[in-house]
Amino acid sequence: MKTTLKTSKIINIIALCLLVLGPYGLPFTGFLQVIAAILFLIVFPKNKMIYLYFILVGVFFTLWDGSITTLNWLLIIPPYLLIHLSLLVHTKKI
Repeated sequence: MKTTLKTSKIINIIALCLLVLGPYGLPFTGFLQVIAAILFLIVFPKNKMIYLYFILVGVFFTLWDGSITTLNWLLIIPPYLLIHLSLLVHTKKI
């Protein structure tokens, strides 16, 4: 379990580093963050905050129609998801 949590933290750090690539790094960041969240869920299945993360990911992709021009107010959700998961993963101890 400790190894899984450590792997989740490392994946999250790599995802945060990909933000340097700007708009090109965002899809990779999101993908890696979802993988880190799944690993975190395996370690802490009773944590309610990780379920909130997955609900918000689902809400984002449900509301987004795939067009970049209609993202306007939806752009609030990804930075929140990034901060939410990073704080969740890096502050949790086994």
